[in-house]
Amino acid sequence: MTQMINRPPAEVTPSEAGRKVPAHPHYTLGTISILGLVLTIGAVILAVIALGITAGRNSVDDALVAEKVDTFLGENGTAAATGDVIPALVPKADLPVATDVAVATAPDMPPAPARTTPAIVEVSFEVVEGVNAIDPANGVEFQTWGYRIVGGDAEVVSGTPGPVIRARVGDVLRFTITNPEGNVHPHNVDFHAVTGQGGGAEATTVAPGETKTIDARLLYPGFFMYHCAYGDIAQHISHGMYGGILVDPETPLPTVDHEWYIVQSEFYTTGKEGLVELDRAAVRDENPTYVVFNGAVGAIAGDNALAMQVGERSRIYFINAGINLISSFHPIGSHWDKVYPEATLLSTPLRGSQTTLIPAGGGTVVELVGQVPSTLVLVDHALARAIDKGAIGQVVVSGEANPEIFSVGEGESIVGGEGHDMTPPEEGSETTVAAAPTGGESIDIMAGSSAFQDMDSPDEFAENESPADYSVNVITVKAGTTITWTNQDNMMHTVTAVDGSFASGFLDAGQTWSHTFDEPGEYEYFCSPHPWMRAKVIVEP
Repeated sequence: MTQMINRPPAEVTPSEAGRKVPAHPHYTLGTISILGLVLTIGAVILAVIALGITAGRNSVDDALVAEKVDTFLGENGTAAATGDVIPALVPKADLPVATDVAVATAPDMPPAPARTTPAIVEVSFEVVEGVNAIDPANGVEFQTWGYRIVGGDAEVVSGTPGPVIRARVGDVLRFTITNPEGNVHPHNVDFHAVTGQGGGAEATTVAPGETKTIDARLLYPGFFMYHCAYGDIAQHISHGMYGGILVDPETPLPTVDHEWYIVQSEFYTTGKEGLVELDRAAVRDENPTYVVFNGAVGAIAGDNALAMQVGERSRIYFINAGINLISSFHPIGSHWDKVYPEATLLSTPLRGSQTTLIPAGGGTVVELVGQVPSTLVLVDHALARAIDKGAIGQVVVSGEANPEIFSVGEGESIVGGEGHDMTPPEEGSETTVAAAPTGGESIDIMAGSSAFQDMDSPDEFAENESPADYSVNVITVKAGTTITWTNQDNMMHTVTAVDGSFASGFLDAGQTWSHTFDEPGEYEYFCSPHPWMRAKVIVEP
């Protein structure tokens, strides 16, 4: 729409008189608004069409990706991440009672169920309360509370850790607990594998003289902790009331040569001598006196070490009962060939791990391969817990050596301790791996003397020093006397004079070193890697 505008006659100048001014159009504001609206609607329509095309393309891409992921997971024998891992449940009324051996005592594992269908797994525990050795080598005892199998090994008096239970996903666990009349405290069981109020804790609470039973469907595969959750839960767990339950997946893990059950736990005690009691303040402060495997220092070390052969594969089902600390589980001298993090058995395992973390109240499943003959040392790699508090286990691997994997240089040998002293022994002294000397005096470097002690202890030079570093702390001899030191410890030591007048170099376990004292005087000496080990030789004319 256009409009002609002419100047009024009064506004026409004389020069413009007689000349006609042409008409010229102007668009109104309304016209501009209509054009803008049309353009906006067109842009919106184009945007909608573009979004439709993009969404369709992404849907196709997502479908392709999902298909590829499901194919990959299926090929690797694991459940799809988006799938439901809970199996179809057979009605309980239709389930038979399992005849499999479903329980074992640490470090043993029950065999995998031979069946391929769900069943009712019947397990009966009784509560154990009593005094037991938690550091047998040093005579430390503690009142432990735990669980044992009803009708099982009557010699099990600790119940710490409790027996391990084994079932299959989809099974019903029919669990019965008895608290014998002679006990003092009520107890129960909280199963991390159970879906139900408190993991069954409330329904299994038993005072002394009571028995209770629950039925619980096992919905998820994995290796789970169980523990007492009555009253002061921290107190009951600190006294030893914990264990593990394995729920195998429908397709079980591959068969291995050995399966072991290990539980890491903590004791909070009022001391480290004789019969000790629970230090509840230390529990609150998360400062344990002991950190142990399977209920006691040395439970899976020394004469109790686990054993396998070169070429064998072993699987460890591991629970960290806590109650406070995270475990850094590490095999010194090897690797975890497989790790199922958090004991999630439907997950693809990690391969070649050095150390795996297990939270308090959690678990893991790891596998070792015996590559070369050696003693593998299992530790919590927060190493003060291993060295000072007891979290050490051993796996002895026997068999033929494999120099392609590990060998020692010609003429050398494997030694323990902190390393080699590259300084040769002083001239005129003698270091041997021989029998004890036939003349002069002899001093033994005592077993266990390498364990850390306070410096400048008041009894350092006393005859009854505890713990003893040497068989004789102060010896008096005549000038010209030869003294021979023998290392009875499993760590390397030195005999080093404070004034620098003699030095043995490093003595490995069983080695001896001799020195003749010709000049009268008082000679204080020490061990260079363990400087708290101090003693004296007094030489008279």
